[in-house]
Amino acid sequence: MHNSGYTLCISIRGGTYYLGTNVTTTSSQIGAIALTSNDSNLVIENYQDERVVLSGGTLLQLQWSVHAKTAAGGTIMKAQIPSYVKLDDFNELYIDGRRAIVAKYPNGDPSTQGLYAKDPGFSFDAQRWWPPSFNPSVEIRVQEPYRNGTVFTNYQLGVGGGAAVFNPPTNFWSTASPPAGDNYVVPHGLTVKSGAMPHIGNWSKPITGFVHAFHAGYWGSWVFEIASINTTENTIMFARGGFQEARGSDAGGAFYVANIFEELDSPNEWFLDKDTRTLYFMPNETMPDVFVASQIPCLISITGSSIEDSVKNVLIRGLILTETSSTYMRDYMVPGGGDWAVHRGGTMYLRNTKYVTITHNLFTQLGSNGVALIDYNFATSLTLNEFVWLTDSAIILVGSTYGIDGFSIASQPDNILIQSNLIHETGIYIKQSSPVLIAISRSVSVVGNLMFNIPRAAININDGFYGNHTISWNVIFNTVRETSDHGPINTWDRQPFLSDAVQHDVPSLWQHESYIHHNTLFNNYNALWPIDHDDGSCFYEDSYNFHVYGGKKNFLGHSKIDHHQIYVYSDANRGDFGSNVCLGDYAPSRGSSGWNEIWVENTCILYHNPSPYKIDNCDTDNLFVPYLANNKIYVPSGTQAVFTCKVNGSARQLSLEQWQSYGLDIGTAVQIAPDVQTIIEWGRKMLQATT
Repeated sequence: MHNSGYTLCISIRGGTYYLGTNVTTTSSQIGAIALTSNDSNLVIENYQDERVVLSGGTLLQLQWSVHAKTAAGGTIMKAQIPSYVKLDDFNELYIDGRRAIVAKYPNGDPSTQGLYAKDPGFSFDAQRWWPPSFNPSVEIRVQEPYRNGTVFTNYQLGVGGGAAVFNPPTNFWSTASPPAGDNYVVPHGLTVKSGAMPHIGNWSKPITGFVHAFHAGYWGSWVFEIASINTTENTIMFARGGFQEARGSDAGGAFYVANIFEELDSPNEWFLDKDTRTLYFMPNETMPDVFVASQIPCLISITGSSIEDSVKNVLIRGLILTETSSTYMRDYMVPGGGDWAVHRGGTMYLRNTKYVTITHNLFTQLGSNGVALIDYNFATSLTLNEFVWLTDSAIILVGSTYGIDGFSIASQPDNILIQSNLIHETGIYIKQSSPVLIAISRSVSVVGNLMFNIPRAAININDGFYGNHTISWNVIFNTVRETSDHGPINTWDRQPFLSDAVQHDVPSLWQHESYIHHNTLFNNYNALWPIDHDDGSCFYEDSYNFHVYGGKKNFLGHSKIDHHQIYVYSDANRGDFGSNVCLGDYAPSRGSSGWNEIWVENTCILYHNPSPYKIDNCDTDNLFVPYLANNKIYVPSGTQAVFTCKVNGSARQLSLEQWQSYGLDIGTAVQIAPDVQTIIEWGRKMLQATT
């Protein structure tokens, strides 16, 4: 008896356990340690603080010899892979506990060199992207019920056709006319500029390679297998791939090519010739000691046979989980109307569980998601873990519905706590990824986490299903480092679902309010809005957050209240199309968006721009603006606050007194911006307040 909730405790002695050796399954949903409904009331932990490492690889016993010298003076070594190693999932090589670099062009380490680094390891030399072949899907559109008062009124979905690359073969973006964008397509090849890829003419087996490419809008990334090349025209044609994000585009952005033998020319690069079972590696100077071949993506699975027969009361504590296979070419699915496609697997996989606690673990050097909570999981707790050096997301919560019907099916994560975790260096391969993804889930609390150094948002709420989420007391910075048009926290709500969020046992298309409060958000790198309430987002209360750079955003949404927040230097970003004001209300339209928006009791501190708001379609003859009152606006010394709105059909810059004469911002005051130390003290006092 471990404690009053558990009947069996398994304590693992210190050491490294290579769970990828002699495996019987390579599923990303069935672990080497596979718990089922018969394993309830169980603890798995390290013994008395001993260091327990669970590896998804197998230790390689190799005899090295010199293969060749490079023109730059390096040495390429080679060794035969033992027969006990399965080659299909040997797609990551870990050397002395760190991910090695698959031979690539341009050179660079994807783990440490991002898109905007001095040496990014990406090429910007695509001359042409070969246009996609459009394959229409069967469109499902539910006419009744539908959602009034929003831009996104009806449930719609594309089945088959272009969506066939996903599993299941469905995609919100594969309808004939998606309500907020274009139909999902991806290019089927690219032509590079002459001389941009000097080794392409020497590629002896290009079909081993992969092209990693950004979406044209830098909203995510794709990976494609190479089908063929034309060395005369510097053209690379794609085979399978492009399903790692849901929006698609007819062109890509920056790219690199990986897993081509002739590109092995830089220290710490490797290539596996599966035909001859030969591993090639280029050391820096001396050969490392420990080589581990990835063999499996999932180390621990906790899976009940049904919702009714869930696995209950399991505690996983004190383990190091590492060295798993990559999953970016496995099945991805589209979980709703957000931009995401997601692989529903991970290093730790949970489905049909109740009261599982995952605490004090280290998830590091992983080829997939860290923890995947798929479909029904009730009262899962993830606390005091660290996630670092992951190729995809850290924690994903992905539920299911019967089309529009999420009321009669309880197949969603529910009442989940994600607290006091350290999450950084994620999204090494997959750029549409996050420390936390919330998709088709109920009542998720993300509290007191530290998140940084990530390619896109830290927390992404992919849809408006159910709601009742709480995002609080988190510290987030260095987000959107390799993508664009996003923020540290992002939300979407494009697709209505039935649930009983508003009233128990009564179906409705509206969700429960969600709460974002007491977070510290640094909106640096390419982040545009600290809380990016994007397409259709509604029913949020944002309060007591400390925003550094960037302001509030509403785009095509409604019914959000912002109060008691501090916006610091909202106009001090890089001057892109995003936020340079404390409040941005974009494209409001009576009857569909912009209604019931409230912005009160906030502090707005401007750096050089004296205009606190950008309110589209503002016209004093027909006022349709957020409710504004009792705010504190601080402008640079020597300036006066200006409020832009049409008066008698012409755009005018109004003073505070003129603005207030139309009944707007009553109780709001304008003062000169204070010094930085004063601002910091204001933030400290606000964040220390608990009411």
